[in-house]
Formats: sequence, C-alpha cells, structure tokens
Amino acid sequence: MNNMIGKIEKVVNKIADLQQIISNLFLLLIMAIITFDVLSRNIFNKPVKGAFEMTELASAMLVFFALAITHRHNDHVTIDFLVERFSKKVQHVINGIVELLITAVLFFMALHIFDNGVRLMGRMTTTTDLALPIHPFLFVITFTLIIFALTALFKAVTCFRMAVNKK
Repeated sequence: MNNMIGKIEKVVNKIADLQQIISNLFLLLIMAIITFDVLSRNIFNKPVKGAFEMTELASAMLVFFALAITHRHNDHVTIDFLVERFSKKVQHVINGIVELLITAVLFFMALHIFDNGVRLMGRMTTTTDLALPIHPFLFVITFTLIIFALTALFKAVTCFRMAVNKK
C-alpha cells in the first residue's frame, strides 16, 4: 500500500513540477503581451486587441499553476508563533490536521469551479474582446486545484507519519 501511495505521490509531484514550468511560461506570456501592447500604443498608436483579457486570463493561469509547487515547498506565508511552542509530535499532528482541512476545502472549491465551468459552457460564455470561451480555463483551474489538494493530502500523510515516528 505504501509503495502505491509513493508512486501516486511521485506522479503528482511530476505534474506539479510541470505546472511550475507552465506557470513560468504564463509569466513570460504576460511580460510579452504587456511589452507589445506598450510598444504598439507608443509607436503605432494602436493597442494590442484583447491585451487586457489575455493578461487577465494568463495571470489567473499563472497563479493556479503555481499553487501546488508553492505548497509543496512551503513557500506560502505562514504564521506559526503558537504552534512552534508545542512539541514536535504535536506540531506534526496539528500540521497534518491543517493539511487535511486544506485538502477538503480545495476539493470543495474544485467541485464548485468545475460546476461553474459546466454552467458557463452551457451558456457559451465568452470574453468580451476576443470572444474566447471561459469554461476551458475553469476546467484547467479545476485540474490544478485537484493537484494542489493531492499535494496537501500527501503532506498530511507525511505529517502524521512524522507524528507517530519513534525517532
């Protein structure tokens, strides 16, 4: 059983690593869009059509693609002045419980975002300037949240293992 969980965790970690690369590409895309938009406005007196929409959507994608890797490396802002006063065992239990709560909230969010994507797909909702359908972005966000949730779940398992470890 531990071997299977380890294999699944490796796959999730590989996906999170790939998501980090994709989020970096979205950052480069945002930089390019803004640069071309500014140059186009100043040189040709004509802005890039849909630059705001593309920047907005790429920003959302950048954030969601970066969540899992950020969580895996503990790069979120944390306030733990109370928890650090407890023994290591209690700290691991508390961190495990927090990770389980994060997992539950993320699965709940993913479900609702997926439902919203299905609803927007049925309505054929698009962006204003470029008429891009919105639902594919919500489906991608759902996937990234599921990877984030699985990352939190594996961190919870690790925390609980560390809590029961005799060392």
